[in-house]
Order: sequence, then structure tokens, then C-alpha cells
Amino acid sequence: MNAPIKPAGACANIVATLAFSLIFESDAFAQEPAAPGTVEAERVTVTGESVIVTGSLIPTSEVVGPNPIDTLDRDLINKSGQGTTTEQLLKSLSIASANSIPVQNNALAAGGPPGAASVSLRGFDPGATLVLIDGRRVAPYPGTSPGGAAFFDLNTIPAAAVQSIEIQKDGASTTYGADAVAGVINLKLYKDYRGAQVTLYYGNTLDKDAGEYAGDILFGTGDDKTSITGDIFFYHRNSMFNRDRGNSNRPPFSSNISSPYNLQLSSDVAAAAGGTNLSPGGFEFASPPNFTNGLVPASDYLYNFRFVRGNRVFGDLLPGFNFNAFAGSFPTEERWGGYTAFEDKICDDQFRIFGDFYYARVKAHDELAPPATGPFEAPGLGVIAIPPNRPLSGGVAPPNTPTIAETGMPPDAFNPFNPFEQIISGDTNARLADFGNRLVEEENIAELFTVGVKGDKLFNGSWGYDGAFRYSQIQDTSELRNVSVSRFNRILNAADSIFNPTKPDFIGTTIPYNPFGDFRVPIATNQPLIDFAIIHARDLNTSKLATLDLNIYTTDLFDLPAGGVGLAFGGLFIRESLTENPDDENRNKDSVGTSQEFPVKVGRKEYALYAETLIPIFSPKWKIPFFYSLEFAAGGRFEAFNNDTNSLVPKVGVRWQPFDEQLTLRSTWGEGFVEPSLTELYGPVIFGFDATSFMGDRNPETVTLTNPNPHLGPERSRNWTGGFVYTPKWIPAGTLTLTIDFWDIERTGVVMTDSPQSVIERFLAGKLQPGEAVHLDPSGNFVSEVVSPFINGGRQSARGVDLGIEYQLKTRFGTFTSLTRVTYLDQFVFQFKGDRAWQVAGRTNGDWWGGSDFGIGGDAWFKWKGLSTLDWTWHNFDLNATVHILDGFWEEIFARKFDGFWKQHYVHPTWFTDAQLSYSLIFTPPVEPAPVAGYSKGQKEVVGKEKEAPPTVAYAMPCWKKIVNNSTVTVGVNNIFGEDPPKEFGFEFGSGLGYPGFAYDNLGRFWYVRLIKKF
Repeated sequence: MNAPIKPAGACANIVATLAFSLIFESDAFAQEPAAPGTVEAERVTVTGESVIVTGSLIPTSEVVGPNPIDTLDRDLINKSGQGTTTEQLLKSLSIASANSIPVQNNALAAGGPPGAASVSLRGFDPGATLVLIDGRRVAPYPGTSPGGAAFFDLNTIPAAAVQSIEIQKDGASTTYGADAVAGVINLKLYKDYRGAQVTLYYGNTLDKDAGEYAGDILFGTGDDKTSITGDIFFYHRNSMFNRDRGNSNRPPFSSNISSPYNLQLSSDVAAAAGGTNLSPGGFEFASPPNFTNGLVPASDYLYNFRFVRGNRVFGDLLPGFNFNAFAGSFPTEERWGGYTAFEDKICDDQFRIFGDFYYARVKAHDELAPPATGPFEAPGLGVIAIPPNRPLSGGVAPPNTPTIAETGMPPDAFNPFNPFEQIISGDTNARLADFGNRLVEEENIAELFTVGVKGDKLFNGSWGYDGAFRYSQIQDTSELRNVSVSRFNRILNAADSIFNPTKPDFIGTTIPYNPFGDFRVPIATNQPLIDFAIIHARDLNTSKLATLDLNIYTTDLFDLPAGGVGLAFGGLFIRESLTENPDDENRNKDSVGTSQEFPVKVGRKEYALYAETLIPIFSPKWKIPFFYSLEFAAGGRFEAFNNDTNSLVPKVGVRWQPFDEQLTLRSTWGEGFVEPSLTELYGPVIFGFDATSFMGDRNPETVTLTNPNPHLGPERSRNWTGGFVYTPKWIPAGTLTLTIDFWDIERTGVVMTDSPQSVIERFLAGKLQPGEAVHLDPSGNFVSEVVSPFINGGRQSARGVDLGIEYQLKTRFGTFTSLTRVTYLDQFVFQFKGDRAWQVAGRTNGDWWGGSDFGIGGDAWFKWKGLSTLDWTWHNFDLNATVHILDGFWEEIFARKFDGFWKQHYVHPTWFTDAQLSYSLIFTPPVEPAPVAGYSKGQKEVVGKEKEAPPTVAYAMPCWKKIVNNSTVTVGVNNIFGEDPPKEFGFEFGSGLGYPGFAYDNLGRFWYVRLIKKF
């Protein structure tokens, strides 16, 4: 006779079967590739029940574990004043340091791809910070940071859909992936929401219009078995230009890529035309005078040994081009999309299915100053050549002048406005100002869906599991309005068929382009030619990531005298792919001032197995002095890639309470392993500018090209943290919590690119490394381009301390809460392979020895960074103020290697204050206390039979109260005192803004209003 099957037992059997099936099926699925990630359950307020928190897969009832965790709940996010966008919120945190990719001041991509944003913990590159959504990985952005690292685009996450953020401040190598070097940021979106909430927001500056407005609808429904949650969002920001602020409308640096042009000539040819012969048999530079109409003779030109227009500190005669009169500071942005999540309990808590879907479309419009050619003959750029006054006799160029062969110019080409009998090219630099601003259009579409199963309370009630498949992708469409190299060369050539009325490609004029004018004096005959030469180069790049994972855990594998031993183990399969499809203009070097791009289509696979255990040694129930509670954590992770690379990394931790739960001491140690990103291995080429010195010539705008390197190896890292959390009970009033965590991170074999100056020095010594090149102009006196590949062998190390203090006091006048979090960076060292170690804590990340690894735009490794919030709540009022503290830092302006002497400048510290006031409109119907049986309202005993209460009339809330009920109105001001960013000059006065433009924005005082209405 068969025994009856109980429903709970059936569910347990089904769940066990599915769990172990998923383990084996994951191996079958592993025919395709992705990136590491694991899962965590939602963190809740601890009430004695075990829950999973960020940093571990084992549920625990302890609030403070071995891993240092910072949590931002929805209340803190709303009160931060930075909660409109996710990137703005995260970058304001004390542990976020230099080298994040900014939204502002980045149209030139000096800090990373424009239209994207990232966060960097501890001052390492963005790739050292692992960003998760609900505990799982998402596709990286299909572009690269300045140092080549992969990163997640924060612009695609709406802040209003984020319920909480958990930040693990040590390496999470065994839990989430061996590449979580600096820490983990886990963005937890709303789940199991009930009701509906509408959020409306508007804010603006007091000077000029840089307004932003946002709307969000959060909704959810369900019961004890099923829940569905969704969110729809919209966000818009207006642009702001550098010319809108007095501290940035004219930066310390002016560009030698100017209008009128800096023309490189043969000195003999210049003299023959009536100019000055500064270097007989050699080269010189010439430029038309200011406000020229393009027709002045050569005798009226200005002549110099180096650039005529640029920076006088380098020996240039006149100031260069002020690009900030044209360039944007904040782009116009628009973001919209939606998110939905569901969960259904098939067999109570033992078997639940869940899933989510996410879609976001992010658009950014930015503006750059008019097209900058760079050197007319740089190998990485398209060649530009201004034809001579008349065709070269016999096609032979004069001595020391560019030739037809090297420029590719047609033999019959000529330009009647050229006062010189030579082809003008070489190291000539030009600002094509009459073509208008370069327009940068970025559109990112992010998609994600997850489906999985999870359950707990299995077997003896201590087992659980969580497994899911996730697919995510980001598609980036990048468009640049620029000038075509080939078409510009054609409009310079009067002999081209476009000027011949008998030819089919005739463009309606017979007069070629006159490049010898000043953009401030428009030349009428040039205007019809501008539209012909304008192009809109459009690249399409896609990053995809698929993951399949399963985690199994128990809180009671077996019992020790101090309690049950916890265990968690799991597996993960990842497939990652990257596709880069550049426009034909970019593939063929036909876009002025931009480097050549190549198609990329690559991918890789990764497999991971991991486990961790939590072992109690001493238990509070024993009450042993100095060992009230002690537990150890240990874990390991094995990762293997389809390029025959693999790693096994450990992590250990300890949690010790010597006396009672008031004082907790904790520490962790672990190792990490990072494979090079797909962009570091396969592309694209990273184009930039950097300061160099070559045989006495100093140039802050030397073109640099960083090439991918498919032969790169992995990076290794080590991470240690140690500290304590103290919550004393002897405080007479209120609750106090003190937190101190020391940390130390070291990375070896880091993928880096050497500084251009180091490459030049090896060039001069005849010791260039493979893949390096230095290209000189025709005179051999100036560097036109420095080329270097990504290389392994770099070393980076950082150490410091995180400080936290929280105090809350409840009084008859309301509740007062103070929260302060500060990070002190004691040391940050980086070292290129074969170079000395550079200590940069308290310094800018734009010093010459750093090259382009960390971006060029104004950022720093702040020694001190923090924020402190004081909040007062009383009845329905909430008033808070936040002080943001950014330490000062040093920047080198002149260096002995460049200038023969050394000079530094201290960029002063800043304190910015935000304030916010909220009022919640909450109306409830009057409640008449119901009499308790046997007692009157006066609590006197009623003798005799209980009387029935007379029926009451239903309360009718007035219409206006129904409309505004459960609404919260907030008004706030960021930077309430209107503090400006500090003054920055940059190396060789190379700052393009005059302030640290990646660390600071230039909005000034910013006010906002917000309405949250709950239904």
C-alpha cells in the first residue's frame, strides 16, 4: 500500500529535482559565452530571522557581518538631494573617488564615452568596481574608459526605481566574481510593491537655464502568493555651455588648433612670397592677421619658429582659439523607459518563480567647438592638404615642402587664395570654425530580462536555493556632425570637378574654399561649400551579456557547540560579446580630427564555481569573557575562460564580539583576478590629446593613439579590510553608532598605457617597445602623434580608512538624526612597468606622468572626501541639510623635464551645502474609540447588561483632502551658498575649463521642487 503524498513533501521533491536539474542543464547551456554574477535575496530589517545580505550567499540574523557594507535606503536617497539620477547620487558618496566617467564636460570623450557615466570606488579605474542589478551582472557599456576598462552605464538606471543601494567596500572575489577588486555596488529595484506612487520633479539654476524635470510612476499589486511591480520613468535635462559661467568662459589654455590657421611653411617659400625667412632651408609657421578677409598678401602674415597662435608660455605669438566660447558643459539629456518584476509562489516559500524586464532609452546631445584638424599629416588621421597658388610645375614640390605623393593631392590641384607656392600640410593645424560646432548625438538602448526560481525552508528548514537566467544588452548609436576630410580637400582644390559647370557633380559655384580667413569675418563665397563638406558619421556598437547561475545554501549543514555551520555553493556560466560597427567615414579616416576606427566582433565564455562557509566558534549563550561571539568565514572561487585562462581565488573573514553586541570587530582578506576587457584586447583605438616635451618643444595638444592588444594577460589583486562597529548602550539619550574600517588594496599586472612622454623618451633613446611609435612632423622638430598599446605590468595600490558616525535622538520636539561618512585616502601609488612608483594621494589625476589612463578633464585622488547630514523630523515636517566635503589637491603646472624648473599649485578644498524641506499631507478620518465590553469610556466598570453601540454615520473626507492625501511636497536647494568650483590651471596651463571639470559641475546654486503622491 502506497503512503499518501503530502503537498509539502511533493513540493520539496519537485524543488530538489528542479534544483539539481538546473545544475546539469547549466553545463549543457554552456555552449555559448557571458560575465560573472551571483544572486542575493532582498535585504530586510532583521527581526531574528536569517536573511541574505550583500557580500554573502549564506543567510544570517546578524546585522553586522565580516564584510563592510554601506546601505542607502529610499529615505536616504530622497533626502540626499542627489537622487534625481543614479550617477549623481553614487558619485557624491565618500568612497567614490577619481576616474569615474562624468556626464558633464565630456563631449570630447576625454573622460570616457560621451553620453555614458560610471562610478569608481577607491580611485581605481571604473572596471575595478562591479555594479550589479538585484545581485546579478548586466552588460557593460560597448565603449571604453580612458584606461580601457569595461564599465556599466549608470545613465540607464532611473533613480526613482531604485529601492535601496548596498555597497560592499571590500573585494567580493568569491561571491560575485574575482574581478570585484575595489568593491560592489548592488542596485536593488523595487519588488513586491503595493499600491501606486507618482513622482514629479523640476529643478533649475538661478543663472541661465540648465533645468531638469522628471516624472515616475511606481505601481504594484498582489497578494500573499503573487506580486507584480512596475515602474515607468521619464527624465530631461537642458544643456549648459561653458560660456554661461564667468569662471569657464575663457580657460587657462587656448588651443593652437585655431582660426586663422597655424600654417607650416618652407622658410624659403615664405620669403619668396614676401614673408619672413626665419630659418633658411628649414621650416617656420605663419598665420594670417586677426580679422583678415582671406585676401591679405604674405607680407602681412605673422611668422614664428613655432605656432603663431597658441600659448604664449610656449613661445607662441598670439593667444590660440578659445573653444569654451562654443563648447557645452552639460549635454541635453532625455531618458525614458520602464521596468516590471513578478514573483509567484508555486509551493509556498519552497518553490517560487520570479522574473523582471527592463527597458531604457537614453539620449544625449552635446556640442564641441568647431572641428579641430590636428596635424594635417598625422598617420592616425586623414591627410589634409591646401593646394599651392597654381599647379606645381611638372608635379614637383619645392624643397622642404609636402609632395603630391605624400599628401595624395591631384597633380593639377591649386587654390588661388594661397599666397604661397607650395602645398600646405605637415604640422599645420586648423580650426574649421565657419563650419559650425561639432554636434555629438548619443543614444543608448538598454534591455534586460531575468527569469528564475528560488526557495527556502527546504528539508530540515535550513536549506534554500536561487537560480536564474539573465540576458542584457546595451546598444549605443553614436553620431558626430563633423567635416569630411575628402570633401574638404575637394573644396580646397579649384581644379576639382565639383567646380566645373559641365560636370554632373557641379555644386553651383566655381569659386573654391578660401581657408585663409578669420571666422569672425565670414567669407561669402565659402558659405555654399560648407554643406557639401559636412558629414554625420554614425557608429553602432552593441554589448551583450547572458548569464545562467544557481546558488544553494544552508544555515545548518551540521552543528558545532557554538551553532550551525553555514554553507553556500553555486555555479555560473557567462557569455559576453562586443560588436563595433563604425561608419564608413570613420573606417576610412574621413572624419576631421578623429582617429581611424575598425570593425570589431568578439566574444568570450566564462565558467565559475564557488563556495563559502560560515563557522561559529564561540556563542553568546556561553557568556565567555572576551569571546562573547566569534565566527569565521571562508570561501573560494574558480573561474575558467575559453582562452585557456583560469584562476582560483580565496577569501577569509572574521567577526568578533569580545564583550557583547555593542562592539563588533571585523576583518576580511581576499585575492582577485581580472581578465582584460574586450575593448582592451580588441578595440577600438582610443584617441586623445596629452602634454609632451620633445627636444625643447612643449605641446599640450599632442595627438595620442592607444591601440588594443590581443596578447594581454590577466591582473592579480589583494584586498584587506579591518575595523569595528560600536553601538554603546551607556549613552544616556539617543542611539550612537561609530564605524571605522581600514582598507588596503594592491593590484599587479594591471593593464595600462604608458605616458606619451615616456614613449618619447624611449624613442629618443632608441628603445621603443613593441607597438610603440612616435611620428614627427616634416621638420623633425615637433611630435605630431604618439602611438602606444595597452600593456600588462602596471602596479596600483591604495590604502585608507572609512569613518562613520550616526546619532539619533528622539525628543518631544521631533527626531534629530546625524549621519556622517568620510573616507581618508592615505596612499595611492601607481607604477608603469619599468618606471618609478608615483604617490598621487592628494594630487590631480592629470599630471604628465599619468598619461591618458585616468582621463584628462579635472579630477583628483582626494585625501579627504565625505558628507554629513543633519535631519529633523517633527509630525509631518522633515528638514535636513547636507555638507559635501572635497579636500584640496596639488597639481603640477611646470616640470623640470619639460620646463627646466618645477612649480605646483594647490587647488583649494570646498564645502558645498544642500538643504531640503518636506511636508507630508496625510489625512485620516476621525476615529471614535470603540467601547471595550464591560467598561465605559471612562474605564469604569459597567454593571448590568452590555448596551449596543448606536450606529455611526460614515465619515466623508472632503474632495480636496482626497486629492492631496498621502502626498509629500519637497523644496530644496543644492549648493545653497552658490560656491564656485576651485580654480585649476592644469599641467602646462592645459586645463580646458579652469576648474576640475570631472569632479565638479559648474551649475552653481540649484533649486528644485518634488511631489510624491501615493495611492
